[in-house]
Amino acid sequence: MTTVFDLLFGARNTLGSGGNRRRLFNRFDEVLSADMASLPDSAFVPELALKSGTGPFQFTRIALRNWKAFEFAEMVFPRSEPDRPVILVGGNNGNGKTSILEAITSGLYGIRGLVDLERRARNDGNESTVGTRRSEYRQFIERAMHRPAFEQGDRMMQVVLEFDTAEGLLELDRRWYFDEKGKFSEEDEELVLRRGPDRDIVAAASDDVGRRHYLEEIERLLAPASMVPFFLFDGEHIRRLAERELGEQVRYGIESALGVTALRGLAEDLNDYAKDRGRDLQADDAEASLAKQVELHEVESAAAQAELERIAGELGPLRRRRDEIVRGIGSLGEGTYEARHEDIELKRKAEAELHALRQELSTASARLLPFTLIGDALLDATASALRAIPQTADPTGAEGSAMLGRLLGAIAETQPPLTPDAQADIIRRAEQAWKRVVGDPTGSTETINDIHAYLRGHRVDRVCEVLRASRVEAKPALISLIERIKLVKNTIERQENRESELRSVGKTRMSLSVELEDINARIAALEAERRAVDLQLARSEAKFEPIRAEWQRRRAQRRGSVTALAAVEAASKAASAINAAIEQVVPLHYARLANRVSQIYRKLAHKGIVDDVTIEADGAVALLDAKGRNLRETDPSAGESQIFAMALIAAVSDLAGSPLPLVIDTPLGRLDPEHRDRILDHFAGRSVQTILLSQPEEVGGRYYDRISSKVSTEYRLSYSSQDGGLGATVLERGYFPRQAA
Repeated sequence: MTTVFDLLFGARNTLGSGGNRRRLFNRFDEVLSADMASLPDSAFVPELALKSGTGPFQFTRIALRNWKAFEFAEMVFPRSEPDRPVILVGGNNGNGKTSILEAITSGLYGIRGLVDLERRARNDGNESTVGTRRSEYRQFIERAMHRPAFEQGDRMMQVVLEFDTAEGLLELDRRWYFDEKGKFSEEDEELVLRRGPDRDIVAAASDDVGRRHYLEEIERLLAPASMVPFFLFDGEHIRRLAERELGEQVRYGIESALGVTALRGLAEDLNDYAKDRGRDLQADDAEASLAKQVELHEVESAAAQAELERIAGELGPLRRRRDEIVRGIGSLGEGTYEARHEDIELKRKAEAELHALRQELSTASARLLPFTLIGDALLDATASALRAIPQTADPTGAEGSAMLGRLLGAIAETQPPLTPDAQADIIRRAEQAWKRVVGDPTGSTETINDIHAYLRGHRVDRVCEVLRASRVEAKPALISLIERIKLVKNTIERQENRESELRSVGKTRMSLSVELEDINARIAALEAERRAVDLQLARSEAKFEPIRAEWQRRRAQRRGSVTALAAVEAASKAASAINAAIEQVVPLHYARLANRVSQIYRKLAHKGIVDDVTIEADGAVALLDAKGRNLRETDPSAGESQIFAMALIAAVSDLAGSPLPLVIDTPLGRLDPEHRDRILDHFAGRSVQTILLSQPEEVGGRYYDRISSKVSTEYRLSYSSQDGGLGATVLERGYFPRQAA
């Protein structure tokens, strides 16, 4: 979805900035003429991220026609392999190495490329004062036209750049046309994009929209213009960067990678637009006073609304908790008074029944328990003995004597037979015992009737029947009583458990009731507070409505109407959003950058004493040794400063999405031999395409030998003059025949 910011930024990229900005401001009028009040704040906020496009890319062809010293030149590069990523282009000073770098920059981005080339050449880095005037771009292009070709009647200059991208082949064909006086105007610049193996032209309108579409495609597939200093640069750029303070270098690197300079320029253009369009919209003193009142009222209303939102935020959870408590109390089921009274009465009756049953069990146990404890054999023997005793027998009479005689006879007949002495002794003893029973002369009066006195007056058969019935009925009767006692005890236990549960429910109900009372009090206080704020807001709104109406009437009377005012306010809003986004986002990338700079710096610096590079949120840089001491307290050498600048450039290039290919003019500069070795090792060790535009004394001799195994393609630049006049640079295959030491 295209945002207002996208449209504004696209207008600036297409129409430029600086000098006469009439066309740019007219485009701002179109973009900001919509109803800005209905747009969300996010529509004005730029997206800031480190990115270089959709994927990796590399150069496959560079063709120049009538560009500076080149009448025609073409370099074709095979697809770069990770183990041979270096392309070496050699040339003496003045033979066109820098011209190739400028051709690539201008071919890619046109006036935007010149902005970044010029900006990096100045120490202030302020885009509003550097390279933004369209006249500077015209002068640069006019000077770039190959003089001999122009003098021969050629009026066109061309740069063709071909890339292998994540979406296949992309060809940029940019041409500049001149009049008979060698003058160039912006309308005479032409850019065509071609895609795929058949080089189909990418359709685009011929107006500003078409140019903006082409620029968006270039930045999407390759890299944004702000990244020019980090993949197209020369040794002088590194030297100038090294001369800056380290914190300034870091801010420059991150802001360039994020396109912050262009964003700040857009914010300045928007503020200038607001001033320009607002000159005829200035309010008088009365309106200014009304505007202040409106602003104050809006602040107060916003505060009141915020207070209402706070109250609503507190009321919501309280009301939900109140409803939960009410439902919880309702689900406790404590029962009615009548039901609880019935429970108490039931328990009392059960306890009385239990007492009666226990008494009955005690009585029954005394009566029946012995019968359950005596065995059946003993009971049967007792009954038989009772039946055998006649109740009317007289042991002292003849019948008693007969009974004794039968007993003694039975003893005599026992088997095996007794000895005469034993038999005589037993008979003697039996007679003595019988005498004692029936009337011992010694004075004993106990008789058989005395032994069974309980039978006196009773029938023996009835006593035997009772014994038999008791034996049968005792156990079931006792078991029945015990079971009835168990049932009554269970009833009592259930009632006691229910009483315990009701007591627990009562405690829970009491706790919930206390909490409910507290919540109701808080809800009541908040609702009272809300009513007071609502009333205050309503009174304020009613009092303020005439002021707002008068303010709006005065605004509408002014030239430009409310629509123009909305555009001016939207421009200011967008400028503020851009500056706020920059301040918020830029520090977030310092940690990532510091980590990558640390890795690269340790590779490039030969002293090896820097263990870590840290960057604070304000951009302050510290170079720490293994003990955590800041080495910035000592003055670094020019070479060390240049190494830090190189590490910064490489780190930004690596962090920006897919690592970018590099095109470097005069890469080794004024570096000492050991630093040269490390720089060459770093460039040759990258798996990404690297084009080195070198003098013979830079990459020659042992330096050439050091990277020769990593070189995939070589070219050489040589200059030839014609009859002592202006000549041309010729591009030849192969590096210098003899590498300088």
